[in-house]
Amino acid sequence: MLGSIDCMHWEWKNCPMSSQGQYKGHENRPTIILEAVASYDLWCWHAFFGMPGSHNDINVLHRSPLFDNLAEGRAPEVNYSINGHDYKMGYLLADGIYPHWATLVKTISSPMWNKQKYFATAQEAARKDVERFFGVLQARFPIIRQPGRIWDRETLALIMRACVIMHNMIVEDERVLDPDERFPDVGENVQPSHGTPTRTLAEFIEAHKQIRDKPTHFQLKEDLIEHLWNRHPDLYPMEPAS
Repeated sequence: MLGSIDCMHWEWKNCPMSSQGQYKGHENRPTIILEAVASYDLWCWHAFFGMPGSHNDINVLHRSPLFDNLAEGRAPEVNYSINGHDYKMGYLLADGIYPHWATLVKTISSPMWNKQKYFATAQEAARKDVERFFGVLQARFPIIRQPGRIWDRETLALIMRACVIMHNMIVEDERVLDPDERFPDVGENVQPSHGTPTRTLAEFIEAHKQIRDKPTHFQLKEDLIEHLWNRHPDLYPMEPAS
């Protein structure tokens, strides 16, 4: 699990009158959207800012560069096995509005059995990391807690980017890390990959299909349900026999 994803709306007080229809969404006031991925320690791994507030999370996701490196073959390799099935892409925790992609794991809206209830509780608890990130970001920087008073969107984007960078600097400074601590069976530290894409057009299209593969999404969720239940089988009474 690479983190949790969600969107935050920043009100744009001085939005030009000609653009207000585009930037007004369900909040009935002009806003600009920040899409972010955060981990349990509130480190922001991804920030995409600038989409008009009339968009929802799905529209933002389709325009976001979140999975570009993965589709272009520049992302670090990920290989793991859950419940006897092998996977080659990490996943993010998301709420119910997001699509059924192989790289997203959503909760169960109406869990029926104890296994499903435990999975839903664990997923929703971990998914709050990105909500905590939004709360801490606004608490640290009142300029984004208040409505934006700048007239142009480019300056607002610079302000938001600067706040995210300074937030990560604070998180990094407050971390307590053991430089000798390593996970077992791990090789060299992975560095961000840059440069030209390493895949052909056909490989790029195939990678996009794998990212958006719905059967893999449901298989991964079922494997995670069984994996969590096998780790903590004593939390609930036995399930009724089917």
